[in-house]
Amino acid sequence: MKTFVRRILCVGALALGANGLFAAQVSNSWFEQWHRAKYARSSPAEEARQKAENANTAFREEPTAARPANTWFEDWYKAKYGHPSPREEARLKAERASTAFREEPTATRPANTWLQDWYKAKYGRPYPLESGRK
Repeated sequence: MKTFVRRILCVGALALGANGLFAAQVSNSWFEQWHRAKYARSSPAEEARQKAENANTAFREEPTAARPANTWFEDWYKAKYGHPSPREEARLKAERASTAFREEPTATRPANTWLQDWYKAKYGRPYPLESGRK
């Protein structure tokens, strides 16, 4: 009788353990958060998952600007005179000229627009002072 009870308890414990494994989440977000907080990077399993995901993702890399490795003179010149050196300005100008896309100027608006938004929501038309601005 004693061995029978032990077997039943062992089988029950194994069944509970198997159910717990099947019910467990696939990703252990708690462990990932802890690992990232402690080591300031993802766990090896998460890094492998991200690497595999990136390998299967098609994306176009942005071209990197060609800049010399030793930039101490440029840094010193900009710190001393407040603008890039003539050589660096020529390089930046040539880079801007050869770029396929040009940057369009954006209209600046005030950061705090709650009054204009409230007025438009209440009256259905733009705030009177805003209509003259573009």
